[in-house]
Amino acid sequence: MSIGIRFIVGSVLWVVAEGFASYYLSKNFFPSQVMARWGKPGIAFFAHGGMWLNLFMLPLLMAWIITRYSNQWSTKQIVTLAMVGFLVTLGNHLLLMFTQKIPDPLGWQKEHWSLLIGMNFVYMTTYVALAGLFFFCSHPSVRATVFVASALGIYTVFGMHIPLGIMNIRYDWAWCPEFLHTGAFLMQAGIWSALAAISWWTAGFYAGVVVMLMAFCIAAWTACTAFMLCIIPSMAG
Repeated sequence: MSIGIRFIVGSVLWVVAEGFASYYLSKNFFPSQVMARWGKPGIAFFAHGGMWLNLFMLPLLMAWIITRYSNQWSTKQIVTLAMVGFLVTLGNHLLLMFTQKIPDPLGWQKEHWSLLIGMNFVYMTTYVALAGLFFFCSHPSVRATVFVASALGIYTVFGMHIPLGIMNIRYDWAWCPEFLHTGAFLMQAGIWSALAAISWWTAGFYAGVVVMLMAFCIAAWTACTAFMLCIIPSMAG
């Protein structure tokens, strides 16, 4: 079995194990569990867009990176980026601990640590390190750089629950918090700007421009979809 296949299988099993920890220990797998535990709307593991991409998209993406570029990485680079991955993941966790006001399976103001949070911490540390190794320690083409940066950008869109927020315009679920707010869009702008800058650093100016154009396309699609979902029910009424 190749290293890529082993990585995919290991990652999928890890996320499945996170799901079991969410259901049996943290009691936040389904929206009903979140409501029962915290008495307020929150983010359920099952409804977390980032978790679904952790299961299906990221393992494939990172396995592709490993099989194509790992022979370009030195031990020192791997250790250094692992440390960076740890610090980035730690920073994100601290941000959730101190600023997240709604229940979140990955941590919020009233739940700082659990087995599920710890498992996801290991997962994200690994994946941030691999992304860093791709951008800063490899020699990818413009096309490969744009592909990886765009995939990671789309991952953050789902991880910040923007598609779920758009669907909630139509269905108005009682268990679903409000995700379409100014802070989320500003953070998305910052994330995509960073991805564009990193792509420019990795593969040149053209790569950065294409990633930024991708961001504008996604923003336009989000705005149009949200507008249509708002306007169609009012027209029907």
